[in-house]
Formats: sequence, structure tokens, C-alpha cells
Amino acid sequence: MMMEELELLEAKYQGTVARSREALELDFSIRYGDRMSHMLNEALKVYSLDLDSKVKVRRTIVDEMEYRVEGLIKARLSSLNLSLNPILITWYYIGNGERIDRLRVLLSLAGYEVSINDYVKGGFLMRIDKSTVVIPEYLAGYLSKEDPPQQLDSSSIVYGNIDNPIYMVTLETIARNLKPIEGFIRAFYGQGIRDTLTSGLLNQVARLHGDEVLVNPLMDLRSLRLGLARAKNTRARVIKHSLSMYGKYIFDKEIYCGVNYMFTYSSRSLVVYLCPWTPHYKSIISKHYGVRSLIVLGVRFRESMIDFLNSEKGERPDLSKVMFITFDQAMGEIHAIYQGGSVSLMDDVLDLLYESNYRITEVTY
Repeated sequence: MMMEELELLEAKYQGTVARSREALELDFSIRYGDRMSHMLNEALKVYSLDLDSKVKVRRTIVDEMEYRVEGLIKARLSSLNLSLNPILITWYYIGNGERIDRLRVLLSLAGYEVSINDYVKGGFLMRIDKSTVVIPEYLAGYLSKEDPPQQLDSSSIVYGNIDNPIYMVTLETIARNLKPIEGFIRAFYGQGIRDTLTSGLLNQVARLHGDEVLVNPLMDLRSLRLGLARAKNTRARVIKHSLSMYGKYIFDKEIYCGVNYMFTYSSRSLVVYLCPWTPHYKSIISKHYGVRSLIVLGVRFRESMIDFLNSEKGERPDLSKVMFITFDQAMGEIHAIYQGGSVSLMDDVLDLLYESNYRITEVTY
């Protein structure tokens, strides 16, 4: 089939999927140059059909083009000096029918600063309206012959940043699609999730686009969640060992923290949540509602923690049964944070902490 015939089929195909004449005019002016008027007229003949007729025409074109399109596409790849990788990333990991502004950012996260119009000119992308592009269906076979682009190594991302609490908190928030209390994050980690994303700290993984968090399409979130759970479990066990805590230990995948069930020397039960980092605390303290709890966080102490807990205690009276400790292993410091009126409830917990090899500072609110 001659190139001119393939391009005519290509134009008609876009006529079957376009939702506006403006989309056709925008793309055809880029793709066909001085042949735009002719191609547009042919596409508009299909565009004006009823939906059922469009579907039939589209199927016929896809059947006719899918085994012959390689010549058209390869020639354009070469002449326009384009990489196929951004299209493969879109095909395999982003999905079809994406807004142009989002697609540009997603591909940028994957390492490709692309001109959407270049790929429109090449016929790899087609506008269906002013702001949305699709990959033509007849490219499915051609693209599927290529191996999927390699995804990011979740383990290296997790373990390469494991000593940066705000990084890990933000990473877990993204991986688990959480909506943490911003006040808690700011108070305990020094800055909010939005601030962290805006700063560019996680640019390899995710970026803010307006109010939306866009994740690198090469990031496998399932693999990332597993990596986070493994890393947290390992760190939680280290904390348990460092604090010489006895009792039954499990890793709770619901709250993504290690949990240690024990009795203190006074034979009173205590649930210890070993959280090297955590984006939330409400679900933790409600896990065993009413039971004395110790939440161990691998962060340094901040005065803002006291301000936050003071503001919360009126709404959450059960906080009187919760002690927070910040565990700074590098500095050899533990800050035990609890309500002043619950000293008698927490005295045996403090005894446990004082038996460790760390410097203990009690902070009440």
C-alpha cells in the first residue's frame, strides 16, 4: 500500500475518534502541511457519520492498517528523529486517552521531555479533543512487538532514602494512596507532604501537578509497597532489639508498622507500635482502642509535636493512654511524650525505657 493511501486511512481513522473538528484541524495542520484541506475534507466525511457507522469504519481501517503501518511509522521515526520510548511508556504504563498536560509531566517524570506535537506529526498520538490525545488502535501490534521499558528499582529507591524520614513518609503516602493529617506530618517531620513534593525531593518518583500527585509511570506501586513493608519490618525489628523489648512481634500490613504485644513488670498489657516512620497516627491508636499504647517513631524530637498533641487531646481523649517516643538512634536519645495527668498509667512504661542504653527525656503536655 502506498504512503498516500496509508495517510488517507490515518486521516479517516482520526475522523472516527475525534470529538471536535478543532482537534482534526490542529493535528492535520501539523501532520499534513499543504495537504491539510484535502485530508480534513476526507476525515470530516467520516466525522459526520452516526456513532454505529463510525465504529464500523474504524474497525475496517484498523484491520486494514495494523499489518501495513510499520512502513509509515518507521519512516516518520527516522525523519523526525523521534524515540519510540515515550510512546511505549504511554502504551504500557500510562494508558490511552490522556490529557496533554498530564502526559507531558508523566513522561518528564520518566525522563523524557517531549514535544507532543512531534509525536502528533509522526502519527503516534492523535487529538480527540483540544486537550486529550490517544495512541491509534492500529499501532497495538507494532508496539507490542517491543519490550516494555524497564521499570524503576523500588528497592534502591526505598533503601537509598531510608534514613530520610520525610522522604519515606511521602513515599509511603504516595504508594498507599493515603490522605494523612497534614498537621501531624508537619509537627512530627518538619514539613508537609505538599512541601516535600514541591521541593523536588521526590522528583524521581512523583511530582505535584496542580493539586494532583502524578507518579512516575515507570514506578511499580505494588513493588514499592512491598519494598516499603520489608524495609519497615527490618527497621522495626532493629528498634525492638535496640530497646530490648520482649513479647510477641508481628508486622501489621494494615497500619504498616511493627507491633509488639507485651506485659510490663506490673503485669499490665502494653501494645508497642514500632514505626520507623508513619504518615498517620489515628489508625494506629484506634487499632487497639483503649489499650495502653507506645508509639515509637524513628524521628528527632520537635517542639511542634507538643503543640500538635495539645491541640488533639481535646478531640481524642484516648490519647491519655498513648505515649509517643521519638527514637534518635544516631544521637542515642529518646524523648518520651505523654500527657502530664497519665504519669501513673505510664510509670512502668518509663521504667522499661530507662533500662535501655539511651538518654531519656520526658516531655509532658
